[in-house]
Amino acid sequence: MRKLLIILLCLLFLTVTASAAGTVSQLESDTRIDTDGTCEVTVTMQLRIDSGESAPTFPVPEEAKDVTLNGRSVRAKSQGGYRQVALSEAVSGAGIHTVTIRYSLPDSITLDKKGNPFLNLQLLCGFAYPIDQMAFVITLPGEPEHNPVFFSTYYQETADSLFSLTVVGNEIRGVSNQQLKDRESLSMTLEVSEELFPQSVAKQWKMGTDDIIMIGVAVLAVAYWLLSMRSLPPRYSRRTTPPEGLTAGELGCCITAQGVDFTMMVVSWAQMGYLRIHMEENGRVLLHKRMDMGNERSDFEMRYFKTLFGKRDTVDATGLNYARLCRKAGKARPGIRDYYQRRSGNPYIFRGLCAVIGLLGGVSLGVSFANDTVWQVLLAILLGGICLVFSWVIQSGAGEIHLRRKWNLWMGLGASLVWILLGIWSREWNVAVFSVLGQWIAGLAAAYGGRRSEPGRQYLSQILGLRRFMMKVSATELQRILQTNPEYYYATAPYAMALGVGKSFARQFGKLQLPECTYLTTDTEELLTPKEWNLLLSEAVKAMEKRQKPAILEKIFGKK
Repeated sequence: MRKLLIILLCLLFLTVTASAAGTVSQLESDTRIDTDGTCEVTVTMQLRIDSGESAPTFPVPEEAKDVTLNGRSVRAKSQGGYRQVALSEAVSGAGIHTVTIRYSLPDSITLDKKGNPFLNLQLLCGFAYPIDQMAFVITLPGEPEHNPVFFSTYYQETADSLFSLTVVGNEIRGVSNQQLKDRESLSMTLEVSEELFPQSVAKQWKMGTDDIIMIGVAVLAVAYWLLSMRSLPPRYSRRTTPPEGLTAGELGCCITAQGVDFTMMVVSWAQMGYLRIHMEENGRVLLHKRMDMGNERSDFEMRYFKTLFGKRDTVDATGLNYARLCRKAGKARPGIRDYYQRRSGNPYIFRGLCAVIGLLGGVSLGVSFANDTVWQVLLAILLGGICLVFSWVIQSGAGEIHLRRKWNLWMGLGASLVWILLGIWSREWNVAVFSVLGQWIAGLAAAYGGRRSEPGRQYLSQILGLRRFMMKVSATELQRILQTNPEYYYATAPYAMALGVGKSFARQFGKLQLPECTYLTTDTEELLTPKEWNLLLSEAVKAMEKRQKPAILEKIFGKK
C-alpha cells in the first residue's frame, strides 16, 4: 500500500511539473497587406520561461521570408510544414521576456475554381505554449465586403466564437475570448473583391518566366517534329507470320530504331536451322553450329554469325565473349537507312529539346522548395539535373512498349511517380504533371514519328499487325493454322518473345502438347505445352543475357 501511495505521489508531482510549463500572457499580431497580396507580419509576445526549461521555437508559415527576431535577422529551419524560429537567440534564462518576430509573406491571395479571390492568413502555427490572450490587427488595402472565417485545430466547429471582432474602415481587429491551448493553429480566410488586390489577381493568371521558357522550348520541339519528323500514324496490317528477311532480333531496329537484340537474333538463327541451342541442367547454354550461313542472309548476319563461331562448332552463350559480342551488336542498327527517309530529322535532337523541358521543370521544383536564395540555387541545380535524367529515362521507356525488354519502361514509370510526388511536395504538381506527360509523348513521338520510307511503313505495319494477332488470335484459328503447319508455334515463338507477348501468345494454345523442338533442347527430353516451352525459352534467354549486366564493372576494372 505504501509503495502504491509513493507511485501516485510521483505521478502527481510529474503532472504538476508538466502543467507548470511556460506560457504566453499576451500575443499581438499586426499584419499589413498590400495590393499585390504581399504581407508584412509583426508578432509581439510576453513569454514566461520557467527555471530549467529551454527556450522553444516559434513556428511561422513555410513561405515566410526575411525573418527577424528582436530586430536581428535569423535563419528559420523548415520542420513539420512550418519554419521554426529558435527563440534561444533572444531568450536566456527563466523569467518574462518580450519577443518580437517580423517576417513577410510573398502572396496571401488565392483564386477558387470560379476565379474568385480569397485572402488566406495563418495567424498561429502551433506554438508549443498556451496563450492567455491573443489580439490581432489585419490592415487591408480597402474596406472588406465580407466577414472573415476562422479555422482552429481544437475548435473546428466553433472557431469563429474564439474572438471578438471589430471592423473599422480597412482594419479587422480581434481579441480572444479565452485562453488558447498549446500547439493551437489558427487560420483565417476572407472573400475579397478584385478591386482590393488587382496586382495579386493579375499575378495569379500571369505565367512566370520559367513557365514561358518551358512553353517556348515545347513549341520549338513540336515545330522540329512537325517540320522534320512528322509521319503518318502506324498502320496495323493483319499478319500471321513474321515479315520476310527480318530476324526476331531486328524488330526493335524497325520499330524504334534501337540496336540489335542479338540474343533474339541467335534464337531466330536456331529456328532457321543454322544452330541448335542446348540448355544444361547447371544453367549453362551451349550453341552448336549445324551449318554455315550463306548469302541467303544479310551481310550483317553473316558477319556476326562468323564472329560468333569462328573456327569453333560450339560456343558457350553464358560466357563473357558472347556477352561482349551481344553488347557490340546492340550498338548496330542494320537496315535503318531503309526504314527512314534521308531527310528525316534526328530523334535525339527532338528528345534533347524535350529533355530541356524536364530540366526547367526540375528547376521550378527546386525554387519552390526553398525560400533562401542560396538553397533555391542549389536545389534548382540538383532537381534540374535529376529531372533531366528522369526525362531521358521516361522517353526511353516509352519506346519499349512494343518490345520485350520492359526495364526502361518500369524505370520510366518509377521516375514519373517520383517526379509527381516531388511536384505535390513542392506545391508545383501542375508543372510536374505537365513535364511528365510531355516526356511520355516525346518518347512515343521520337520512337514512331520519324519520316519513314515506304518499306519502313510496310515493315512497321506488318510487325504491329503480327503483334496484335498474337495477342488476340482465337483457339479456332490456331487449330486451323496448326493443321497445315504443325511447327507454327516454334516458328513464331521467338518473334512473340521479342515483341513482349510471349506469355499471352503461348496462353492462346491452351494445353496443347507440342512435338519435340529441334532447335532448343535440354538434358531431359519431354513433351511440353506452349506455356511450359515459353518458360524454358525465357530461362534460356535469361541465362544467355546474364553476363551482359557487368558491362559497367568491366569498363572500370578492365576485361577479364
